[in-house]
Amino acid sequence: MSKRTQLILLLAAVGALAFVLYQISQTGARTYAPNSVFTVRTQLAEFEANGVKTVAFLESDEHGELLLRATFAPIAYGFHLYSKDLDPNKTGGVGRATQFELLPNPSLRAVGQAFTDVAPQSHAIPELNVSIDIYPDGPVTMRLPIEIAEAATSIKAQVAISYMACKTDGVCLPPVDRQILDIEVRPIDLQPNNAAAKCRDGVGSFAIVVHRYWPGMSERFR
Repeated sequence: MSKRTQLILLLAAVGALAFVLYQISQTGARTYAPNSVFTVRTQLAEFEANGVKTVAFLESDEHGELLLRATFAPIAYGFHLYSKDLDPNKTGGVGRATQFELLPNPSLRAVGQAFTDVAPQSHAIPELNVSIDIYPDGPVTMRLPIEIAEAATSIKAQVAISYMACKTDGVCLPPVDRQILDIEVRPIDLQPNNAAAKCRDGVGSFAIVVHRYWPGMSERFR
């Protein structure tokens, strides 16, 4: 490869990187490293149906930026949830993607993609000749970066959750499809010194429940 060709490829790579960084700066999208630390500010909602308990929280990162968090916890041992990126068109309709989304709201908006605390793994179903991406058995925490788009005394919004709990032996519970949960963010919830202490007991109780059914997994709630 000539030096001229190498220079052209290098300039093209630099240009592509600059474009990506520009897009991120324009959209305000936030991403996080796997070892990022988050602080719970308050619990927002709780929902239990079809073998899974879901609890939603408001959190902040190390810089005080806000996130919504949903922890999906199968109630019975041995059940897993499906990847957030599961495409039913590629699995023959098998499974239901685990999803957590903020519905359109004038005061809150998402500023990044939802991400999980655990990575999915491929699971083959020979009988159907398909492979599907599932999370390890047990709870899954999903976070969504957000920001306050419009000041308000108290912000009322809605989130939607979807999931389906199954065992790898083929036992599945009915899916939950876009269940709407009402949430409210109050001014006091945006004060870091007050929020973590206020919510500590609730988070601790939930972690105890998880530890009871999923020994060794309670840390995935933190």
